This record gives sequence, structure tokens and C-alpha cells, in this order.
Amino acid sequence: MDIKNTGKRAKSASMQIAIASTEQKNAALGKMSDLLAGNKKKLADANRKDIEAGRKVGLPPNLLGRLVFDEKKVESRIQSLHKIIGLPDPVGQIGELERRPNGLMVGRMRVPIGVILMIYEARPHVTVNAGAFALKSGNAIILKGGREAKRCNALIGRLWEEALSFAGLPAAAVQCVEANHDEVAGMLQLTEYIDLVIPRGGKGLIRSVVAQSKIPVIKHFEGVCHVYIDDDADMGKATRITLNSKLLMPGVCNAAETLLISQKKSRDLPKLVRVLQKAGVEVRGCEKTRKLAAGVKPASEEDWRTEYLDKVLAVRIVKDLDQAIRHINTYGSGHTDTVVTENYTHANRFLREVDSGVVLVNASTMFDDGEELGMGAEIGISTDKLHARGPMGLRELTTYKFVVSGEDHIKEA
Repeated sequence: MDIKNTGKRAKSASMQIAIASTEQKNAALGKMSDLLAGNKKKLADANRKDIEAGRKVGLPPNLLGRLVFDEKKVESRIQSLHKIIGLPDPVGQIGELERRPNGLMVGRMRVPIGVILMIYEARPHVTVNAGAFALKSGNAIILKGGREAKRCNALIGRLWEEALSFAGLPAAAVQCVEANHDEVAGMLQLTEYIDLVIPRGGKGLIRSVVAQSKIPVIKHFEGVCHVYIDDDADMGKATRITLNSKLLMPGVCNAAETLLISQKKSRDLPKLVRVLQKAGVEVRGCEKTRKLAAGVKPASEEDWRTEYLDKVLAVRIVKDLDQAIRHINTYGSGHTDTVVTENYTHANRFLREVDSGVVLVNASTMFDDGEELGMGAEIGISTDKLHARGPMGLRELTTYKFVVSGEDHIKEA
């Protein structure tokens, strides 16, 4: 693979995409939707071969699950593309306009970042989502998916080329590449061509990218997410929210991994633990939890920091809201945390003091999702604080420049 040429082509394409009209970009997205619909069988065949190959090399069940791109998943991406078409184009939007005392009109215009390199494991749907978000936000993108999805990603890449050409846009605006470790390491040095790197995957992948990259990186790191049941919680709500947060999709980054419950509500914990265990959840608890509830395994210090991505839940009884917030800010990953409470003051304190990208009140952690939050979908969920935090949609894939308008203004010496 000629990594320098890949970067050059992306840079050149980014200059054209940056000034493309909304109509052109939407035309490419619409064509991609049609192409996905017309190639469902081919995509399913390619995906099936990827999964078969993954099983042969012993891919773990959670990766095999993320590898699935069947007709249902394809249809979901088609619907997502239509939603992205309907979203406002952020490029060129001017906000924060202010007339200065000197008469100048000053504002900030949203502009594309440029060229994005995305490195990810499994997840063929990311090849659709990331391409769509990059395109609509005026960026070029290089997509380096995992080898485990190479057949499916290669086909999606060819569909992107066709969709872009149909709209009169450069095919190099969305490049799906195969690269070995040395080639990826080389791409992470291409500061003259690539403006931003977004890794999505396990801790090992993200740490490796951060260690090697000379290009700014936005980390989509692990989700050690919490549900806190407050003194003034409705236990019916608490049970439903806990089960949904843990069990709807246990293998995703916004699934709950730790349940905190106030000492005042601990009398209700045995019943909740039984419900969790009946649903197939392995419960690991603090000493107080184990004294109250049967069948609970001991939780170690490491359990409070662990993203299980499985039907395992760590449970801790805390004294009060203060201790819950301290626990989350000490052990959490800054991803997603929710409180169940009927106490307005406690809810506001939780929202204000928990240091995470998405903080909820009386709602499942599953709502940390780009589609649910009005973004159409998301390119990922950032656990960084700069340049984006939480789900990354179109606006998060732009930056800004100051635009200043005067009337024969000159600066006096």
C-alpha cells in the first residue's frame, strides 16, 4: 500500500468536498442508500465469509457479534443515511455574531476539519456511518477497518466510490484501505495530509494509536458506565432502568457496568439482585452487598474499573449521593452515567458534578446514542474533552474560523 499517495489523494479530495454543495453531498448519500439496497445479498454473502473466517481463527464472541452485517443491519444503515440527508449541513453556518464597539461584525463559521483517518475493529456498519458523516460535514476520510471485516468493507468501499462519482464528487473522499501494522504506523505520521485520527475498538488498539500518532487523536475509549439508585429513587423505575442499561446490548460501550445504590435503598437490593440473576447477569458485589444478597461473587478493586461488555455487573452500596459521585469520578471512564431519583436537587447535583460526556436522570444509559440524541447516528462516542465529547455527529466533525466584516476599518497605530 502506498500510504503517502493515499494521504495525498484524500487531501486533494478534501478541498473539493469542503466546498461541495449540500445538494451534491445529499445526492451521494442518496445514491449510497440505493446501492446498499441493491446489494443486500452481495453484502450478506461477503459478511458471511468474514464471519466464517473469523470463527476459524477463533475471534471472541463479542467481536463476532460486532462483525454481523446482515440484511437487517443493512436496512438500518439505509434508514440512517436518509436521516443524515435530512440533517442540517453544518458547513458554512455562522454563529455567535457580535457587533464590537469598534463597529466590526465578528462571528464564527463552521468549517470542515479536512482529512480524517478512522481505525476500527469489526463493525462494518461504521464503514457506512463514518463515510456518511465525513461526507456531509465536508471532510475526506480514510477508513481502516479490521482484517476480520475485509470482504464486507471492500465491497462497501466500492459502493462509496460509485456513489461519490454519481454526484460528481471525488471518489478519494471516502477511501476504504487494507493496511498492515507498519503501514498504519506510517499513516499516523502523515501530518501534512491527515488532520485528525479517530480510533474505535479495544483498549489495546486505542493505546497503540495514541502512542504512535503525530496527528491529533480523539479517543473513543472504554465505557465504564454507572447507574446510581438514589435515596429518593422509585424502585420500579430503578429496576427497569438498571435492566435496560445492562441487558439491552451488553456488548456496547454505553452498557452499564457498575450499579451503585444508596444505603437508604439497600433494603431493596436483594430483590433487584434476584431479578438481575434471573436475567442471566453475574453479580459481583462489595462486602455489604454480599451480606444482603445471595449468590453474589466478591468484587475486587479492579471490578470498579472494568468494562465487562458482557452479562456481568459490579454492585456497590454507597452512603449517599456524595459518595456515589466520588465513586463515578474516581473509577468511571467519563462515558455515560445515570441517576434514578425523584429528588430535583439531587438530580441537578448529579448532572453538574459527574464528570462524563453524557449524564442522565431517570433514563437508561442506552440513550447515549447519536440517533436518540438527534444526530441521525454517530461516528463514535468520544471520552475526550477536546475537541469533542460524547456522541460525535456532524457538528463535531467541523471546526470553526472567525469571520470579520468591516466598513473601511483600519487599525490605528
